Amino acid sequence: MDPIELARQHARRLHDEALRRGHNPWSPYEFAVGIANDLGIAVETCAPGSALLDGGRAFYDPDLPFIIHETEGSPFDQAFLVAHEIGHAELGDGEEEPLAQIDPTRSAEAAPVGMDRVVDYSRRQRREVQMDLFARELLLPRHVAVDLHVAQGQTCSAIAARLGAPFEVVAQQMLDALLLPAFPIVAEADLVQIPLNSKQQTAASHRGAAFLLQAGPGTGKTRTLVARVESLLDDGVDPRRILLLTFSNKAAGEMADRIAQKRPQEAAALCIGTFHSFGLDILRRFNDRCQLPQDPRLMDRTEAVELLENEFPRLGLTHYRNLYDPSQTAADILAAVSRAKDEVVEPLAYLALGQAMRAAATEPAAIEAAEKAEEVARVYARYEELKARSGCVDFGDLVMLPVLLLERDEAVRTQLQSDYDHVLVDEYQDVNRSSVRLLTALKPVDADRKLSHFFG
Repeated sequence: MDPIELARQHARRLHDEALRRGHNPWSPYEFAVGIANDLGIAVETCAPGSALLDGGRAFYDPDLPFIIHETEGSPFDQAFLVAHEIGHAELGDGEEEPLAQIDPTRSAEAAPVGMDRVVDYSRRQRREVQMDLFARELLLPRHVAVDLHVAQGQTCSAIAARLGAPFEVVAQQMLDALLLPAFPIVAEADLVQIPLNSKQQTAASHRGAAFLLQAGPGTGKTRTLVARVESLLDDGVDPRRILLLTFSNKAAGEMADRIAQKRPQEAAALCIGTFHSFGLDILRRFNDRCQLPQDPRLMDRTEAVELLENEFPRLGLTHYRNLYDPSQTAADILAAVSRAKDEVVEPLAYLALGQAMRAAATEPAAIEAAEKAEEVARVYARYEELKARSGCVDFGDLVMLPVLLLERDEAVRTQLQSDYDHVLVDEYQDVNRSSVRLLTALKPVDADRKLSHFFG
């Protein structure tokens, strides 16, 4: 079960407890404020744009503790702001950032393709998804929506009118309840505990120098990594200072699921994701250092092929001149470019390699291979120019560009090194040169500051 579902289950429990204390869910703002007060959190309001909000719409201060939010919007809108911040308070992610955007109609399903598929596993985006769905569940639990519709015959429009909520909010919650798989309510006592063997326990409790755990498939490497995270948390390590990286969204989701089952509060604060999602966070955070827009658009393979197809007549290609199926030729060249980015080879370096091949070639086959490499380098350079002009990046850029940024910019490198004390990598056998160089750049140069590397 993923952290989002666990968060929604916690919201449902808070909703049910509030009902038992006599709070009225049909007055959503008073209901949300009542829950906050029951948790010992004061709620205050301020005008939109107030300096107290620092450019956001709502803010949770854990030290006081209190929630402050803008007064703009309907009572339900303001209730959603309060409920969102209750999520931050209850899930213990420790962030003290003003809330800038909410999406009460957010889908609970992961985005299927493109930039959103990468973003779904970035830490900040995952946290905000979690809080939005927490807030919607707190104000209108899915089981309540289904009961109102099925047992009482109320339409989404009628429920929305009674609650003072947008129709889309109620409709999305109803769809989630009716179409998504039902999950049992999980208690910690229900979780199956499989003990670690002695070697796994040694790996989980290791501290100090980098640790490489070598084992075959199905031998418990991921379970050991999760146990290591728990061990670090038990030692008092701030979860925000733990970075867990892997190579697929599925693997990242599974790691998050396993940790959230036992440590749901800390799971919201951990940085768990793929190398690509982590790289995207870096590019957005330091976009000005990479000559990128604030929110660079991810170019998918189909769009990249179309981009190159239009350029082929102007590139003077010989070996890659294909009048019958230029799209296949573009796809082949893009595959070579992708491999180059995995090796952190930029266009000029690629061209230099091709020229070196050509200088050393004496046989016809070697000469042709070198000339093809030079043509790929020419297309590669033009492709990068076109992407830069449109403010786009591709999947290869999501790791290569952060690597180049960290290696050339000491200020950025120092800042990122200071963010994490523990870097853990699952499925380390899948690393390539770009991911290794990214990990190397994250290693601090200050010998007095310890960084834990764990490679599973």
